[in-house]
Amino acid sequence: MRIKNGAIFLFFFCLLLTVSFFPGKAFGAAGDRITPYSTWDYHKFNFQEYSFETPKLVDLQQFDMYVGEEANEIVRNENYFNGVPKPDEHWILMGFDISYISGPEEPLNASDLIYSSNNFYTTSGQKITPIDTAVFSQQLKGLGEFDVSLYPGASSKVWYGILVKKTAGLPLIRIGTGVNQTTGSTNYKWFATDPYYIEPVVASNATASSYNSIKLTWTPATGISGYDIYRSTSPTGSFTKVSSVGLPNTNFLNTGLNTGTIYYYKIKTFYTLEDGTKIYGSFSPVVSAKPVLSVPAYPKAAPTSYNSIKTSWKAIKGANGYEVYRATSKTGKYSLVAKTTTTTSFTNTGLSTNKVYYYKIRAYRMVGKTKVYSGYTRIISAKPILSVPTNFKASKSSSTSIKTTWSAVNGASGYEVYRAKTKTGKYSLVKRTTSKYYTNTGLKTGSTYYYKVRAYRKVGSVKVYSGWTTVSSARP
Repeated sequence: MRIKNGAIFLFFFCLLLTVSFFPGKAFGAAGDRITPYSTWDYHKFNFQEYSFETPKLVDLQQFDMYVGEEANEIVRNENYFNGVPKPDEHWILMGFDISYISGPEEPLNASDLIYSSNNFYTTSGQKITPIDTAVFSQQLKGLGEFDVSLYPGASSKVWYGILVKKTAGLPLIRIGTGVNQTTGSTNYKWFATDPYYIEPVVASNATASSYNSIKLTWTPATGISGYDIYRSTSPTGSFTKVSSVGLPNTNFLNTGLNTGTIYYYKIKTFYTLEDGTKIYGSFSPVVSAKPVLSVPAYPKAAPTSYNSIKTSWKAIKGANGYEVYRATSKTGKYSLVAKTTTTTSFTNTGLSTNKVYYYKIRAYRMVGKTKVYSGYTRIISAKPILSVPTNFKASKSSSTSIKTTWSAVNGASGYEVYRAKTKTGKYSLVKRTTSKYYTNTGLKTGSTYYYKVRAYRKVGSVKVYSGWTTVSSARP
């Protein structure tokens, strides 16, 4: 149980609803005063207020608090000279566990960490200057803020008593946790002493996980039991609770959503009391995302003939189809060449041999009568080329001739036969033909001759060639 006296704090909690803050100097420091940490939960941090100080690793946790008549009585019994509250005043008595975990071999004074006349603020950021601070000389003797001094590895209970106007509210504590080396300004952490305060989620993120889901992630809060997730389709609309997530989870996958619709989320922390009652923190800032189709992965383009290119890609979950776009330069205008295709490939025909074509693909999903698209793939390219003649063979035809043969190549205007006297020697053109064979005559009997062939196609006045066949040899 986080609260020592439930009735007292329930009264004080109601009092906070009508708070009018204790007068003081207005304060507007940077930090997380709007969403402070809870002192009632374990917190470890580096304590440093000035640049000349070496940071000290400190652990702070509040374990007790008294407010109103009970606090007035304890403080009065501790020392006769402690101030007597007026009707509009009361004592706030707070107990902390402070540990000096590690740091320089020098004392950490409790009044350095939390100083009653300097570290307490209202929730609006106004500094609380106590009417009086308590002196302890009975049961709490030696545990006041000026009595406790710790060295590395030591810990102690420390009590703070401040006499304030009843309208001051439960204070926030401001503690220096580092110095900006450039500006010299102090960074602060803020801690709420209200035992009913629940740390909120201060940062969250929403990202599309698939075509129908969004993943929420958030920074964890301490001293809580879980998180409630709320969703809306408008940033200013009505938010509906969609899930409750227990510890230690800091993420939630929201499924069954509409592709392309923007969803808005906010998260509320809660703490469950022993009787099952839930106490809620404030909402996190609103974040948003929309489910989208994934971009088709592994796009490829490869020639399939002298006038065609095949594009292919990996199927996308949730996609109803794909669209293929083509251009004749990488940065040129892309036109749709396949309006819809439910397969994961498309062969583009009727192209010019040896001309480079560029492609990009996107998936789509039908939401009602509307197509909702993925992003485009990276740009891929290929050029149609003649196939290499297959089944190429050189064989003896006579004592002075060798016959070469090959299979016809679709789209070829003709073929060129090259010959050399050694396999790795210089090859010279010996025949240009439209046939699928050539007999090389006038050769020297017993000598070995090496051949290779390539196809060509005329594009205008230019010959565009295939690759070479493998080398084949024979002796007449």
